[in-house]
Amino acid sequence: MKIAIIGAGIAGLAAADELSRAGHDIVLHDKGRGAGGRMSTRRAQTPSGECRWDHGAQYFTVRSEAFRTRLKPLMDAGAIAQWSPRLVTAETAEGRWTFAERSLEDEMFVGTPSMNALIKAMAETHKVHWSSRVMAIETDGAVKTLVLGGGGRDGPFDAVVCAIPAEQAASLLEPVSPRLASEASGVRSAPCWAAMLAFEGDVGVDWDGASVRQGPLAWVARDGSKPGRGNAETWVLHATPEWATASLDLAPQEAADLLARAFIELIGAPSPVYSAAHRWLLAKVESGVGEAFGWDANASIGAVGDWRIAPRVEAAWQSGHSLGEFLSR
Repeated sequence: MKIAIIGAGIAGLAAADELSRAGHDIVLHDKGRGAGGRMSTRRAQTPSGECRWDHGAQYFTVRSEAFRTRLKPLMDAGAIAQWSPRLVTAETAEGRWTFAERSLEDEMFVGTPSMNALIKAMAETHKVHWSSRVMAIETDGAVKTLVLGGGGRDGPFDAVVCAIPAEQAASLLEPVSPRLASEASGVRSAPCWAAMLAFEGDVGVDWDGASVRQGPLAWVARDGSKPGRGNAETWVLHATPEWATASLDLAPQEAADLLARAFIELIGAPSPVYSAAHRWLLAKVESGVGEAFGWDANASIGAVGDWRIAPRVEAAWQSGHSLGEFLSR
């Protein structure tokens, strides 16, 4: 079959891996300018030189043998590496912050030299059209055509797999698969503001990541402690879903300044020499479907993504991989 996959994140690429292995002709379209999505990396010139931040997914875990097997050649090639940070939990009592060390529950991995290296490596063996936004799926009998932004079209295809966030998938699927659209419509994702900071020197803490229990911050991480990142003192701050929801309309620099101020108060750091922020509207799935993938046999259209299972990188891979296996039987 000739199959189009909308979305070249880890779910779409996992499906592409399995379907290509079975001999299907696969084409992927992704609206992003390059590999990444929520595993993106931001680069910027700062007074401390060029820096980069993993401002979306901070790391990923590996719990299944199938995912571990898929990642082994990527690890051998240097596209991913294990990250062993010192983690703490930050809490405040009587106006003072305390930091309690916590153990790692799972091995933690990152792309190297940046998080999107995993997506880049997986995409290398596939035909991916970047900066290609799919506006609609048209059907004519068993034939499907993608309507692209700017008036372009691609097809014909025998099947289409939708591998984008649920809220975006719902509107795209409604005209062609009301059942899959209904499943996607029932999913809710929380937003997140991510601040990216660079400091002139060491900020004076002996840990690399903290879960924060009070205030606007949920997670802070020394991004420069990850393998392959160099020596820059760079930090990523993730806001709580509640703060992000209440602050959706902030200008990016305003959000960056507010989150940086909270971080400075948390650890007593000096002011950063660089700050910026990115708003993720669909950052973390709060309620998923509960099934690895969706497949509408009458329409020959599928739906995959972490929103089918859980908000984890591995769950996104399992979703795409499961559909690929199903269609390759």
